[in-house]
Amino acid sequence: MQKQSTFRKYAVLVSLGIMGGTIYTTSYLRFAFYTQLIDSLRMTNVQLGLVSTITNAISFIIAIPGSFLADKLEAKRVILFSCGSISLLALLFPLYVHGYPSYVFFQCANTLVIGAYWGCLMKYINNLGGEEEAGNSFGTYYLINGLSGALGNFIPLWAQAQFGDESGVNVAVVSMGIVTTVATVLVLIFLEDEKQLAARGIYLKGDEPIQIKHIVTVLKWPGTWMLILAYTSTIVLYENMSYMAPFLTNVVGIDENLSSTLAIVRQYCTLVLSPLGGYMCDKVLKATYKWYIMAFAIVAVLYVGLGLFFGPNSNPIIAGIYSVLPAGVSMALYGVTYSIIRECHIPAMVTGTASGLTAIGGAIQGMILPPIFGTCLDNYGDAVHGFAGYSYVFYIIAGVCVLGILNAMWVGSHHKKCLAGKRKMDLSGIEN
Repeated sequence: MQKQSTFRKYAVLVSLGIMGGTIYTTSYLRFAFYTQLIDSLRMTNVQLGLVSTITNAISFIIAIPGSFLADKLEAKRVILFSCGSISLLALLFPLYVHGYPSYVFFQCANTLVIGAYWGCLMKYINNLGGEEEAGNSFGTYYLINGLSGALGNFIPLWAQAQFGDESGVNVAVVSMGIVTTVATVLVLIFLEDEKQLAARGIYLKGDEPIQIKHIVTVLKWPGTWMLILAYTSTIVLYENMSYMAPFLTNVVGIDENLSSTLAIVRQYCTLVLSPLGGYMCDKVLKATYKWYIMAFAIVAVLYVGLGLFFGPNSNPIIAGIYSVLPAGVSMALYGVTYSIIRECHIPAMVTGTASGLTAIGGAIQGMILPPIFGTCLDNYGDAVHGFAGYSYVFYIIAGVCVLGILNAMWVGSHHKKCLAGKRKMDLSGIEN
């Protein structure tokens, strides 16, 4: 196999990293611009939560067709289509998004155009420079991804601050569109299509997809449900730390732009702590499930503390710094989510199917929790109710952490039984 030049390899990784770090910024607009969205589009918290319900339902429906298309279509074209479409939707945002219905359309369109994107991205990176270099490729990609994700939100935040409330969100989204347009151009220039790669002996192979014939066997295995619960509990922490932003603005009284800055720090900059989770699993505790128990316990205590001890009379600086702590631990946990698959004892031949099924839990929590949180804030999140709605949100997240701890304990018991030979998946019905 004739490898790519070092320059082209890293040019591709930089291009994909910039794109990967910014392509979801408009889909996750509420992460950094929660308060501004509510104000500018005159939405309720429940309405904003229902957007997540709708888009997660769409993601769930198109997950398998998207994976199929990722295997069948030209990877570069899919990546260009997805990033280019996201850019166009963002650049035109001020022309057609003027309220809740049009914002729902915007987010649904975002979800649809990236249906096959992830599979093609993973396929491209996994084979860039050969399979033996996949680890290095992914490490470089995620480093650039995290940096560009933070920058891809700080630039729109700065732009939004220059124009105020009404036009500020429009400017922020257009800024995001400009950044993803730059990423699209870089991908167009530096990525090769599959024919060009094949001419040099590089053939793109995707991750092991969901196999329909494996599903029944996989669902019978307790370790599969442990993995689904593990992913569900960690994705709850990742996606719902965004509720700290309106809490800091509406309750503590922090300026909304400073609150958005802290949101970007929580959501993107704390990704640098992901390796800490791996170190705790491999070097300190020697088991991922043990880190799950410790980390979920820490995050639960921090969220309960946020609900009990912070309010309108809190010091804004202390509250802002404190809000980063549960995010940092959450990222150190989120980054090692799938390493628990070893202790779930899921055989390699069905790992792709089991991992794919975790999307079930992720989609369900994304459809259910945000509207519940929105209801808490709309009904009990004002001064009349002592801002209790925010405490309810934080307590529910802490409750999910307890679920994560119980699941990790289940994994520990399962792991010991498997090591002792008392439990083993029966593959006789699906082995060739």
